[in-house]
Amino acid sequence: MKRIITFSLLLLIAQSIFAQEVKITGKLIKYQATDNDSITLQINSSPQNPIILKSAISKKGEFSFKYTEISTNYCELYLTPNDKAPLFLSSGDNVTISAEANSMSQTTSVKGSMQTEAFLKNIRTITSYQTEIENQRKIFEYKSDSIEKAKQHAIEKSIRQNPYMLSNLGVLSVLPLEKYSEVYQMVDTALMSVYPGNAFVIDFHESLQKTMVLREGSEITNIVLSDVNGTQISLESLRGKVVLVDFWASWCRPCRMEIPNFKSMYDAYHQAGFEIYSVSVDNDVMAWKRALEQEKMPWPNVRDDKKVYSTMFNVASIPFTILIDKEGKIVAKGLRGPDLSDAINKTLSK
Repeated sequence: MKRIITFSLLLLIAQSIFAQEVKITGKLIKYQATDNDSITLQINSSPQNPIILKSAISKKGEFSFKYTEISTNYCELYLTPNDKAPLFLSSGDNVTISAEANSMSQTTSVKGSMQTEAFLKNIRTITSYQTEIENQRKIFEYKSDSIEKAKQHAIEKSIRQNPYMLSNLGVLSVLPLEKYSEVYQMVDTALMSVYPGNAFVIDFHESLQKTMVLREGSEITNIVLSDVNGTQISLESLRGKVVLVDFWASWCRPCRMEIPNFKSMYDAYHQAGFEIYSVSVDNDVMAWKRALEQEKMPWPNVRDDKKVYSTMFNVASIPFTILIDKEGKIVAKGLRGPDLSDAINKTLSK
């Protein structure tokens, strides 16, 4: 016991010998004074139990701290917890700090702390190299984009010179369909006339037809189906409105879960010219009618019982949505939730 007491006394004596005061004087630039403002110094001597010191700030943005330290610790100085200035403060440091009040993490300047000065210098070095990397990346992307366009132009020119070559199928994918749809259709027409029985040509033709049906920017094929009363309702009759075409079924749980979201969008945007056209793929007509009674959807509801349009539009899974603008052109497909709401809002605003 005596030895333990002796050791503790020696430790206290050693600490008192090596402990020195850390002095901090600082000024905040662009500081807007309020009655109760203070600045916080967090000394992370222990990750679980940091020491928190506070200092009042004068109307000129001036503040100061004094505390005793025996080592070097990582510290953080801040007005708000989401904007902290990093400091490495050592025993005996006499530090002067300046920083902009609204961006301390980015603008802090320090004198009198060798470790903090070295750290901030290294951060500036890293930042300058990162900036150079970003600049070089932009230059590379610009050059790469230019080369990519040149490549596409060369392939387009070659295909246009002889669209009847079967080998065009091996390089056509270099051209983005959205931009070069006319070239794709040219090749399709040419090859179907020269190689009408070729399996690769037929596969390309069928795939292209399905893709072109729902190509963004293209006009949607009209849908004509009957509602629950047997009255035919065409999608064309809604021309002039922004329309969401929704393929769904009574047995599809995700479809049913999405209906409250559709109702919210309908309430928010209907007066501005938004409509929904729901297409059920139910085989069971009674199940469809029960779902309509339960959901009470206040927009046109029709049933594609023969799967004419779900096949035409290549609907592989439901729910499946197609957003079209006032001119009947496809804006987007497969959107749900916030993405769909944003797309509706943007389309209505055009």
